[in-house]
Amino acid sequence: MREFMTLIGQIFFISLVQTIVEVFLDTEKRSQQIRIINIACIMGSIYLLLQFVFGYILQEITSIVTMPF
Repeated sequence: MREFMTLIGQIFFISLVQTIVEVFLDTEKRSQQIRIINIACIMGSIYLLLQFVFGYILQEITSIVTMPF
């Protein structure tokens, strides 16, 4: 549960930074930069989520289910 709360905190921090950067940039003049920032934040969140899944969830599932091979 501690790892899950850390994951939620990290994703919240990414979204907070994304919101702050969007406020400081003029969205009408710099739409390309906003799009790049949004893609970077989404990719960062997906990376953290995949890291959590492969590090904790799959480890727990494999400890519960024993494979015959």
